[in-house]
Amino acid sequence: MRGPQDYGGLDAGPVDPVTHEHVPTHWEKTVDALMMLIFDQRRQLARVDESRRMQESLGEDYHKYPYYERWLQAVSWLMLEKAVFTQEELDAKQAEVRARLEAARDGV
Repeated sequence: MRGPQDYGGLDAGPVDPVTHEHVPTHWEKTVDALMMLIFDQRRQLARVDESRRMQESLGEDYHKYPYYERWLQAVSWLMLEKAVFTQEELDAKQAEVRARLEAARDGV
């Protein structure tokens, strides 16, 4: 059975690279750098196949998230699974970042 992410072997037609050009934003580059550190051979916090498993576990929600958001969700779940940090620590950090972004947006 195919998952929602599995397009292999399906006829999708040609892809126009000009129309599908994407210049990564600052936060996307940050997520990419984070993934490189997590998968780094020296740190060995995770493997690419583990991240893939987490992304595929999104199931039907797979296409709900843009590419880098899927990566970020996958690595969050993976680090929780490996007890690198706790859900409470993640929630606290997310609240801290949200507050900082809201303050910056409000000019505080």
